[in-house]
Order: sequence, then structure tokens, then C-alpha cells
Amino acid sequence: MTYTDEHLRSYLAGSLDPETARQIEADLENDPILEQRLLALEGLLPVVQQGFAEIPEADHLKELEHKIFAQPTAANDHAPSPSFVRTWGARAATLMVGLAMGTSLMYWADDTPDWRQEVASYQALYVKKTIASLDRSEHELKQELVAASAAVGQQLNLSDLNDLDGLKLLRTQVLGHEGAPLIQIVFADPNGAPVAFCILKDTDAAGTSMQSTSLKGMASADWTGNGYRYLVIGGQNQSRIDTVAEQIHSRVL
Repeated sequence: MTYTDEHLRSYLAGSLDPETARQIEADLENDPILEQRLLALEGLLPVVQQGFAEIPEADHLKELEHKIFAQPTAANDHAPSPSFVRTWGARAATLMVGLAMGTSLMYWADDTPDWRQEVASYQALYVKKTIASLDRSEHELKQELVAASAAVGQQLNLSDLNDLDGLKLLRTQVLGHEGAPLIQIVFADPNGAPVAFCILKDTDAAGTSMQSTSLKGMASADWTGNGYRYLVIGGQNQSRIDTVAEQIHSRVL
């Protein structure tokens, strides 16, 4: 079943009709995207808004747990029942604690996850509002690319990342995956939706040609070469993602 944001907000408020609420509960067991949508609507998204490099500290998680389990005020006529708050709160808290412990949202990953699945799990949390406030100057963008180049050992130039099928470069971050540097370069498409280009250093990676696939419901394209793994991901426009990936492949490699 497809749920609108209004359905999910009513579910979180405890005012959704019981039958639909039970269906959502059942679907949550097997639908990671639905769970991520609920996290975003619940207001937990800001914890990861700055990118998946920033893991909340223990004290912050304790605060979050208290907020999740806080009882509704009497002024709220549509306040959820204590049992509902406990059920969804426990689910949300478990996910956030898993993030803090470094499991990196593996709860949402497939049975045989790889780095692309993990990146896709985080990318699925990004919405237009997540990146709307990113406003780097050209100097700041160049400095971020210098830091990223040094970390991953590959030259990344601002000129190579401009004019990518209408994408606007917003930010570059130095992250990591299993001890190896991982670069996340964030763009906005012409509609303001988030798209990411990621580079993972892997000296054992054999060269592969570009392949297109859907990861967590998003269009993506990936390839490997010269000791690196590359991934472009975001939105549902596979044609745009393929074009951007081909442009990056011809410029960066």
C-alpha cells in the first residue's frame, strides 16, 4: 500500500484509523524506506542532516530518547496513546542507537550489503530541505575539494564538477567506510532534490564498466577503476544519473 505524508503524520499523532495503522505497523517490518520517511516526519532527520559523518554523542542520544518517550500534553486532543509512543519510540531509538554504535544503518541493508547499500541508506534520508540551507562560496567549495583530494589521494577539481546536467555543487565531505576514506559530494538537481557522487578508495577493486541500478528506490550508477569505487545516486531520473555519471567518468578519471 502507498501512504501519503498525511497518512504517516496521522499515524505518528496516533489519530489514524486502527486498520490503516495496523497495516503501517506490518509494512514497517519489511519496508526500510517507509521507516526512513517516518523518521524524517518525526523530526529525527536533523541528527543526520549534516551528512552521515556526524554521529550523535551518548549524551545527545539520551536527550533524544527522553524526547521520543515523552508523554503527550493534555492540550493535544489527538495525542497518541502511551503504548503507541512506546512502540514507535522504541523503534526510532533503536535505529538511532544503532547509528551511534557504528552499525551505520545496517538494520536497513540487504542480506549481502556492500558500501553502495550503506551509502544508499543514508542518501534515502536526504530531502530537499536537508540541502536547502547549504550555500558554500566558491572558495569554500575549492577548500573542501582540496581536503577531499588529500584524503582520498585523487585530484578533485571544481571545474570538473560544474555543469553536470544541471546539477549545482553544494558540499564535499570526507567520510570513511571500514577504515578507508570515502568522499561524499552533494549536489542539487534542477528541482532542488539531492544527488550525491561518492568515491571510495579500494586498492583491491578490479576495474568494472559503469552499471545502472536502483538502490533503496533511487536511481544510481557505479563503476570502479584505478583503485577506486565510484557511485552517483539520487532521485528517480535514471537518465540524468547515467548522464552525470558518464560526465564525471570522462572528467575525473
